[in-house]
Amino acid sequence: MKSKFVSPKIGVIDALATGLAHAARRPWLVAIPALVDLGLWLAPRLSVKELLQHLGLVVEGLLRAGYSTVQVAGLDEMLVMFHESIQQLSTSVNLANAIGGHWLALPSALMPVQANRFTVFTDGILAPLGIGVKLTPVAAAPLQWAPIEIKSAWLAVAIVVGFWLVGHLLAALYLRAAAKDWLGPVAGTEVAPARAARWQGLRGLFALTLRLIFVSLLIGVGVSLLFTPLLMATSIASLVGGAFAELAFALTGGITLWLLLWFLTSAFFTSEGVLLDGVPVLGALLQSAALVRSNGVLTLGLVVVVNLLMLGFRAAWGLLGQTPVTVLAAIIGNAYLATGVLLAVFAYYDGLRKHWIMVNAARSTPTGQS
Repeated sequence: MKSKFVSPKIGVIDALATGLAHAARRPWLVAIPALVDLGLWLAPRLSVKELLQHLGLVVEGLLRAGYSTVQVAGLDEMLVMFHESIQQLSTSVNLANAIGGHWLALPSALMPVQANRFTVFTDGILAPLGIGVKLTPVAAAPLQWAPIEIKSAWLAVAIVVGFWLVGHLLAALYLRAAAKDWLGPVAGTEVAPARAARWQGLRGLFALTLRLIFVSLLIGVGVSLLFTPLLMATSIASLVGGAFAELAFALTGGITLWLLLWFLTSAFFTSEGVLLDGVPVLGALLQSAALVRSNGVLTLGLVVVVNLLMLGFRAAWGLLGQTPVTVLAAIIGNAYLATGVLLAVFAYYDGLRKHWIMVNAARSTPTGQS
């Protein structure tokens, strides 16, 4: 017999309202992502223009060495387009953006592509396939510093890895502070409380950072493995050609997109399991998948709404931020919205896990007992 005391799940709109209300009461929390964006806006760009141009010349040399003169002549137009793409890319790349290049990064008002969990569909799935949405960037800072040219490939890799690790440290610090209202026992259940003291102090911050890095690596590896068949099908289709190759590419692409959608949605609450419940990363991934499986439509609705909300406002920030004053307004507005969305995810997850635990408890109750 199903217990009448099973708590209702919180809806997507209610979760967003809760998150935005909590964010409005904690302006110091909003200041953290705003300061990160402000630093990226004002700091000089870490450029790899010369490295990219050298890479373009190396690729062209390999093509000319591997093909005959007649074949290379047919590639001239493609090589021109390739070098133009390299030139365009080299003027926009900023190695410092690696600070927000991970699964748990909050959406930025500045970065062009953000493959984090809040923009999972548009930037995490569609953008790598070349179907991304091109948005207007905000205006440059009034005081323009000359780009810092990174000429060593090893140094460029070290800088990217360093900023990526710092990004996870900031995420751990930020998530720990943001989760204050949700660190505690699951009311009405016998589940052991998730103690706030677990992540306190430098040791707790370091432990949480390591777990969040593991979450990002795990999801990154999973996405890479799912993209591999599509890359192979693309290569075969370009070499073989014909209707069969195009059909194989279409089928592989469809299956890949479906698997990516399933995997990334299933993993959506992994960090909440780690942060709020103290579950090990693999256990948190399985717990997230179980929660999503039992509430698939609602969770997919949350992810879609969050993605569209962040994408729409990112477009708005670009249109709004064309003067120094409006860029500052866009940065603050984006930080508030991103914080509200994060707290909304906490609220949604909290209601979801309470309902899930109590439903399972009700199912295990012998017939005739309430």
